[in-house]
Amino acid sequence: MKTLLVIRHAKSDWNNPLQRDFERTLNKRGLSDAPMMGNRLLHKGIKVDLLLSSTAKRAAQTAEAIAECIQYPIPQIKWEANLYHASPETITNEIIATADRVNCLLVVCHNPGITHFINSICGSITANMPTCGIAAFSIACDHWIDFPIAKAALSFYDFPKNTV
Repeated sequence: MKTLLVIRHAKSDWNNPLQRDFERTLNKRGLSDAPMMGNRLLHKGIKVDLLLSSTAKRAAQTAEAIAECIQYPIPQIKWEANLYHASPETITNEIIATADRVNCLLVVCHNPGITHFINSICGSITANMPTCGIAAFSIACDHWIDFPIAKAALSFYDFPKNTV
């Protein structure tokens, strides 16, 4: 059994219309939401073996804030440029390339690919993955290469404005 956590980057800053999309950083809400969601993972007892993240600034800031909260070493984050605006197929390719010694994989990336990806795993979860939203799945496989054909079950779905 494997665990997959998929997180959309936290809320980004749109104040500079001339700034390249890739360079956008987190806004004030994003800077508070990312550690809040990281702390929720910590309180659930989640132990991440590998954290993959898009290299876009807002995703990197999100990944680092969450890593700090869950005590995952920031230097061990695996930065993947192709996760920037990745399609569901690209996200899947990153997952199946993961070493089997990794039992809990956390991926930080972007919409719209992340919404399509999580909905393709085990049915419609959301029409739009919220910023800093987390979808966690139990994957019935021993090898990540088997992920596309493995049975998956939603373990939990959480987002910053969730009050449950």
